[in-house]
Amino acid sequence: MAARRDLSSAGGYAVLVNLDRCVGCKACQVACKDWNARRAIETYFSPTFTYPQDLASESWKVVFFYEGKTKKALLTPAGEVAFMQVDVAALPFQCMHCVDPPCARACPMKAIKVTAEGAVVINRDECIGCGYCETACPYHVPRRGDGGKYYKCTFCVDRIQNGLPPSCVEVCPAGVFTFGRAKDILEQAEAAAAQGKTVYGLSADSYTGGARWIYVSSDRKSFAMRAHFAERGKPVLTQQLREIINPLITYGSAIGAVALALLAAATWRKKRTGEKASEKEKAG
Repeated sequence: MAARRDLSSAGGYAVLVNLDRCVGCKACQVACKDWNARRAIETYFSPTFTYPQDLASESWKVVFFYEGKTKKALLTPAGEVAFMQVDVAALPFQCMHCVDPPCARACPMKAIKVTAEGAVVINRDECIGCGYCETACPYHVPRRGDGGKYYKCTFCVDRIQNGLPPSCVEVCPAGVFTFGRAKDILEQAEAAAAQGKTVYGLSADSYTGGARWIYVSSDRKSFAMRAHFAERGKPVLTQQLREIINPLITYGSAIGAVALALLAAATWRKKRTGEKASEKEKAG
């Protein structure tokens, strides 16, 4: 197996997402749908500003809203008074475009490609809809759509290859997204972390190799980051097991053969024991 890379050596592009600047206007969400010609989804009442409630085959970028408490300070004649206040923070989310994407490793048809720009793209002509990518993704990104095939954000690789930033980056009126060479974005994220800001996606791991979308926030809006990534980003056990088992099957390993033989023997013995017990009951 080839050595896995992290963002510092992968090259390509990345994006820094500054949550302190996000006003939740959803311009990025609309631009993504417009550029990629994804059809609109019928709306319905929801107790949150987030809509749709999650990513979908027709919605590759969604702005999530989280409610939390932040510490505020008020200057009074008697001095500074600190208190906690309920706040709402927006977090735009899409495929994280992992440096070493588990979805690509899991795809049996090799339908998921990683481009030179770092975009993780599903080739629809090769996708058979098996769902292995959905299972392997720690961020719950790929979604089944029309014809049973899977869809997700493409990092607007078609735009990048023509000298343009992703559509969501270009349209943002608040300057939330900083798009650039992976090396430069990594340096900016490290600088933010050194200033005491909360950063997600900066550290690489053996499962994903790190993310090309890195989130940064001050304490004021960091609760949104903690809530959103509480369950996302964790290695998927089934995929980890598959990566261990597949080489045994592929290369006809003696260990794999023995394991299968032992499993078959145990199954046969259990079945035979049950048959003998049944025979004794009939004889008695």
